[in-house]
Amino acid sequence: MSVSGNTRNPVLIAWLPAIAYMMLIWVMSSLSHVPSLEAVPFHDKGVHFLEYGTLAALLAHAFRGTRPLDRPFVTFLIAVASATFFGMTDEMHQAFVPGRNSDVHDLMADALGATLAAALYCFVLLRFLRKAR
Repeated sequence: MSVSGNTRNPVLIAWLPAIAYMMLIWVMSSLSHVPSLEAVPFHDKGVHFLEYGTLAALLAHAFRGTRPLDRPFVTFLIAVASATFFGMTDEMHQAFVPGRNSDVHDLMADALGATLAAALYCFVLLRFLRKAR
C-alpha cells in the first residue's frame, strides 16, 4: 500500500475495460431478440465489425499496459487473435441461444473489424513512440 493509501493495480486498470466489454458482448449475445439494426450501416455485419474492432482496441490497450516492452506488431497480432477467438466462441455460444444463430460471415466481420482497429491502435502507438524519442 502506498503512503497515500491508493492501491491502484496497473494490471486491473489495463484489463478492466476489455473484460467489462467482453462481458457486455456475452450478455447481449445471450438475448433471444436483438434491437433493430436498421440505423447501423451494413446492419448486422456493421455491428459485428464495430463491436469487435472496439474489443481489439481495448485488448491491444490491455496487452500494451501489461506487456509494454512488446513490439507494436506483437501487440497487434495478440489483440487480433484474441478478439477473433472471442468472436468464434461467441458465435458458438449464439448457436445455443433460442432465436439466434451462428454465422461464419459474422465471424469474418468480427475478424475484419478487429484487424482494422488493432492496426489503427498500433499505428497510433508507433507514431506516439517515435515522437517520444
